[in-house]
Amino acid sequence: MLLGKDAHRSTLLFAGALWATSRLTINSNQLDLISQDLVEVKAVKRVIDMVGGSGYLMLALRSADEPTLKRVSDELAAMLHADTQNVRFLHYKMPVQFVQENMVLFLKTEDLAEAKRRISAFLKDQIRRNNPFYIELKKTEPVKLELQDLIDKYSTVGKKSIVDDYYISPDRKMLLLLIKPMWDTNELSKTKAFIEKLRQALEKYSQTNAGGVQLVEDYERMGDAKTVAYGFTGSYKTLVDDSYAIDESLGPVAILAFLAILAITIAFFRKWAPTLIVVSGMVMGTFITMGFTYITVGELNMITSILGGILMGFGIDFGIHFIFRTRLELGAGKPYDVAIQDAILNAGRPALVSAVVTSVAFFTLMVSEFRGFSQFGFLAGCGTLILGLTLFTWSPALLALMGRMNPALPRRLIGAMTPPAAHASSGKELRFPKPGLLLGVSTAVAVLVCSAAVPWTSAPPPTGRELGFFERLQHGVRFNYNTRALIPEGQPSVRLQDELTQRFKISYDPTAVYTKTLEDAQEVYEELTRNAHKYPAIEQVVSVYSFVPPPETARANAKILAEWQEELKDLDVAALPPGLQEKASLFLKMLEARPFGIDGVPEIYAQQFRHLPTTKPENRGYLTFIYPNVDLMNGKLLLQFADETSVIRTASGKEFRSAGSTQLYARLARIVLRDGQLTVVLVALGILIMHFADFRSVPLALASVIPLTVGLAMMLGLMSLFDLQLNFMNIIILPILLGFGVSHGLYLLHRFLEGTSPMVALRSVGAAVASATLTAVAGFASLLAAHHNGLKSMGLVACIGLITTLVVSFTVLAAVMQLLHDRRVRSGGQGQPPAVHSEAVTPSQEKARAA
Repeated sequence: MLLGKDAHRSTLLFAGALWATSRLTINSNQLDLISQDLVEVKAVKRVIDMVGGSGYLMLALRSADEPTLKRVSDELAAMLHADTQNVRFLHYKMPVQFVQENMVLFLKTEDLAEAKRRISAFLKDQIRRNNPFYIELKKTEPVKLELQDLIDKYSTVGKKSIVDDYYISPDRKMLLLLIKPMWDTNELSKTKAFIEKLRQALEKYSQTNAGGVQLVEDYERMGDAKTVAYGFTGSYKTLVDDSYAIDESLGPVAILAFLAILAITIAFFRKWAPTLIVVSGMVMGTFITMGFTYITVGELNMITSILGGILMGFGIDFGIHFIFRTRLELGAGKPYDVAIQDAILNAGRPALVSAVVTSVAFFTLMVSEFRGFSQFGFLAGCGTLILGLTLFTWSPALLALMGRMNPALPRRLIGAMTPPAAHASSGKELRFPKPGLLLGVSTAVAVLVCSAAVPWTSAPPPTGRELGFFERLQHGVRFNYNTRALIPEGQPSVRLQDELTQRFKISYDPTAVYTKTLEDAQEVYEELTRNAHKYPAIEQVVSVYSFVPPPETARANAKILAEWQEELKDLDVAALPPGLQEKASLFLKMLEARPFGIDGVPEIYAQQFRHLPTTKPENRGYLTFIYPNVDLMNGKLLLQFADETSVIRTASGKEFRSAGSTQLYARLARIVLRDGQLTVVLVALGILIMHFADFRSVPLALASVIPLTVGLAMMLGLMSLFDLQLNFMNIIILPILLGFGVSHGLYLLHRFLEGTSPMVALRSVGAAVASATLTAVAGFASLLAAHHNGLKSMGLVACIGLITTLVVSFTVLAAVMQLLHDRRVRSGGQGQPPAVHSEAVTPSQEKARAA
């Protein structure tokens, strides 16, 4: 009666869970996944308030025809400026006349003197040769004006060329429009919608522009006078691509996981009825977990959104073990109701311990400062318990209802399995032959594989090439700090970002340093520029003071300019060749340059470093931008740059903190590395405590963890042998594998402790253990179909770990159980299994026993 009520309650609960699940949404704001109390988060929020967001959405135009590039950029800029709902501001050109006229004040004095010498010699030679009365008695070569070495040194200010107003590459084939949306980079859904709107607007432009220019989104093609190729990149686009590569993988991954789990379950049961029972329970438990998520957390994030597929693979094993045990009890001749109750009792205890330990493994992730991991740990831990409870109530309830309709129906639907014989026909007990040899050989193989994970040398591995087999053995399993290994292969926005780096010689979005006053901004600028040796990872510092010449240099240069101007006061521009006359006016204007301070910087330059009018009063001030000279997608270099720039200490003793995605990612990387190690330790301790409490025996507790400890070590060894590396995503799999890996030893040992021999234990629950493991493998293997390489690496590492723990269970643990059994026989003569497990019991006998 109670089981029937359980089925009705489960159905009602499932209906409520469906409603709650339908209301779940995915929060794509990654900033919400980090503790809002972190200083890095507060600093980034200040910068966002000051300038409207971190980084840019970059629209890159590519064409071999420079006039077409500039005309199209002007027309697109007018279109973007008109979109006041989405575009805060746009940079695509900057007047350079002021910088050109005053650049001579920024030159090193010795460089200016050298330029004066070369130009004076050239001008004298040109004036002499342009004189109609000039006669050369002896042929001489004209003086050549070689200034390229000096021009290259001073051709940019603030990552912007001073040769052209437009943000155009030196080869004149690519032009950039830097768009600042009305939101920050973390609001991914808004960015995605805006990019789609831009695509439509660019398509419409192709159809309506007067020049007949066609815009084509292409990340390889070079345009011409009638075609301009365009592409999107920048922090706004790369974050969208990375996050939505995960999001768009979820649907196919969940479907593949479900189909694979269904196929494996059918293959092991060889019947539809038990498959439908456990799969329906799995689906019900998964939806209840999603409903629980809505009630407790309210939404999913980019990490917890993969919860469903993983829980399906983990959770179904509770139903598998219950059905297999029920078949075994029915095979012993028990009535269906007694068989169901005994299956709950006998399979329930290891299932309960397994559920608790697995959930504890997930719960340890809650110690993480990264909310994506802590929420995942909470929901996955609760989901494991929910699935275990659901399958151990739903499955028995369905079978009980069927039995009431027809007592023979449960046996006919799910089948029965005769308990394995404990003795051969000769009367000898069935056992694993030569368990000592089996243990020795399997242990030796395991040790050899595990040894591949150990770094046998302290020397760092060579970079820039793949390691050979024996080199991998020397360096053991390695950690891949390069986040490029996680993003989708050939991601267009990243390829375009790399192209921009090459064409413009620019790095990624800069890190910003906030200062309240101009005086503080000057201190920061002078600290970073005058002590460059302390900051090797910094390429360039850009500040409002980048446009103010150093006072001492400016005074020395002004003296040279004044002398030079005096020398050329009688210069007749008309006496120069026609090609030089156009440049002479700019040159003479440059000679008039005189020192100026911060007040002399034009507003169009100064406003780039000042807060917006909408900024909160407490956040108003100035920003200094720091550009790295290292690849920030390399985790080690990212951490180096973050360490150098996190806190800037000036000569006066003041400290200023930098802010930006670099600092956030560096903090997140350290959180992942620290939490990955901490959770493994916590899970291991929790497992040992739980197993000792379960078995009340140190040898049995240690034996039960053999599969997961040896299996995990073998997984690391195989990763080293096949050149697979740990990374910032798959490292979180380690504590999860520890939690799930306990189920192998638990079910085998609990069956063994019922008094059976190891051979009987393996034949009784081995198929269930294998089936449950393979369904978990199927859940993780579905991640291999994801577009995101980080998800793929998680799936691959999990599959290897689950399979190695299964192999260890059927070899090393089996040999250990046989040795324990032999000792049990010798010490107490209790080797015979109870009759209920070796011989069929009649219904009348069973009823008497139950009474």
